[in-house]
Amino acid sequence: MGGQRLYSGLLMSLEKNKAILIALPAKDEEKKIGPVLDKIRLYFPGRDILIVDDGSTDGTVRVAADRQVLVVHHDRNYGYARALQTAREYALSHGYRNLVLCDADGQHEPRDIGRIISALLDGRADYVIASRELGSAPHGDPFIHKYGRKLYSALVSLWFFPAFRMRITDSSSGFKGWSARAMRLFDEIFRTTNRLHDGRINDLEELFIVAKHRLKIAEVPARFYMRKDDYSRIYADYGISGSRFRLKDVYFVFFSWPELFVRTILRNIFR
Repeated sequence: MGGQRLYSGLLMSLEKNKAILIALPAKDEEKKIGPVLDKIRLYFPGRDILIVDDGSTDGTVRVAADRQVLVVHHDRNYGYARALQTAREYALSHGYRNLVLCDADGQHEPRDIGRIISALLDGRADYVIASRELGSAPHGDPFIHKYGRKLYSALVSLWFFPAFRMRITDSSSGFKGWSARAMRLFDEIFRTTNRLHDGRINDLEELFIVAKHRLKIAEVPARFYMRKDDYSRIYADYGISGSRFRLKDVYFVFFSWPELFVRTILRNIFR
């Protein structure tokens, strides 16, 4: 009987480990990734953590390995969209039923991963967005960044309201969670089409897929913090520079992004 109880306990432990994979796309985050991993381990002991290293040239992989987390290393910098696909592929091939995505640079509050996990595990949603609008955004975020995000989310929310029957407050959030059903859809579309290959507009294309396939969607409150060095390396070439205002942000918000937004909508509604 004792051996049977031990075996059952082992199965339950394995099942818990396969319920959630927490993944952090990273590029050259040697100085910041360690404290983020330490907090995740503190708040969610026993949960598996994966670092998708997108061609770092510093000690990011070493810091992750020192903390004995899972690591997949890209031989060069492929960009954010490919890092997300690598996380999906790993989760699906290893039997994880849900995937949570968190930044490696300290922008996201690790404790709030729990809210995403709860929404996934209780069946509320296949696609969970952790929203800084429902929680808190960084103090001192520049006007063009803050209100550019708000405008983007307002337009996206208006577009998708007939499908979701809810307001989407933070559609550009990279702090999110996917069920296995969502992962399988995104994985197939990434492999068989040209969609989900552009990290600048991935969030919008994900929402089109979620709406078309009638997946359940939810938002949860989350806390976002200012990056210490003012920009995200994995998003570095995607337009919005970071927390400091730069001239290329004006070009992205008023010219590049509107053109990309309209082109993405047209590409998806005529599929």
